[in-house]
Amino acid sequence: MNLKSSCCNARHAPQFGRDPSQEWLKSSLFLAVCLSVTCLAQSSLAQQSPSKSGDKPPRSANRANEAKKAANADQEVRKPASVEEAAQVIDLSTFPLLPNVLAIHARSVGHLEYVVSLKSFDVKSEYEFQRRNLLARQWQELPDGDGQFTRSGFHLYVTVQTHDEPGKAVVKLQNHGNVNVSKLPVPKGTKYIKTAYNVADFETAASVQEARDMVLALLMDQGWQPYGMRGDAMDMKQNAVLLTASITSTRKPGVTRIAFWTTQMPVELPVPPQSESILYQSDRNRLELVAVGSMDEIATFYKNSLAAFDWQPIAEKPVREINSQQFVLTFRNRAQDMVRLGMSERGKEKTRITLEYQSKGELDARSREP
Repeated sequence: MNLKSSCCNARHAPQFGRDPSQEWLKSSLFLAVCLSVTCLAQSSLAQQSPSKSGDKPPRSANRANEAKKAANADQEVRKPASVEEAAQVIDLSTFPLLPNVLAIHARSVGHLEYVVSLKSFDVKSEYEFQRRNLLARQWQELPDGDGQFTRSGFHLYVTVQTHDEPGKAVVKLQNHGNVNVSKLPVPKGTKYIKTAYNVADFETAASVQEARDMVLALLMDQGWQPYGMRGDAMDMKQNAVLLTASITSTRKPGVTRIAFWTTQMPVELPVPPQSESILYQSDRNRLELVAVGSMDEIATFYKNSLAAFDWQPIAEKPVREINSQQFVLTFRNRAQDMVRLGMSERGKEKTRITLEYQSKGELDARSREP
């Protein structure tokens, strides 16, 4: 059985093309688990003996106060992080794994997901393992955060959920990047509503199309590059942060909802100028598009663009795949991660492109699969 396809879908940052508000409905199935884990952990800390001084709060209280202050005081506008900057804060490709790992689905700088066998009938100890390792790395747990942690402006979300198959659990850690989504540009007169789970909500009197056009222009003025559309959601990229802007109508007459959320990408995949039909799949770290130019021109573009990020082709020219019309050029970096460029002709002077990233950890895990 394909473990990934049979996994329960834990609540996490919204996927492309979905309305973030729908995530609250999905979260109800998982909320009780996270809250029970948090409450049990806090109860255990509260029962510990007080410090000898008698007047100092326990360390857990200090951490909670620090996290609360950090959350309330976050008014900083931060430049989207590069892969290297994100890795300096946390590299999830090297984050400790639980024993008894059955399958690894993602293991990159910004995303870790794997399946483990459960030692007991609940996920408390598995969640506590993640929490303890994050706190040891100077991450602050948000009060009543339901698995949310912050450090140096980065937002990390953790879930541990029982698998569809008995005796298994799914562990997920996702870095949402360092962008303060509540400080992203919005049209004049827009009302800020709230930020929850790294999703910033706003309301505006502009129509959906007017709001979408204004948000796109404002984001591009701040250096964000269009990275495709998925339904009502616009994807934008700057450095190695993927920003999704969802512009939708509401049940309130004359009110349009604007929502922003971000994801830390494990690699920077450039888009050639004048590209069309851009689509980025974050769960696969895969970029698809149609570029203007021949395959030779596109191959040259990616050789030059990826070289700036320490990627080198393993062959001089693209090689045609067996039983396929696609030509492939593979790139490697010093860490032995891989970027695979696939190209096929599409009409006159246009090339269809697929660009897919896999970390060394993911490649190693797949090589061990039966």
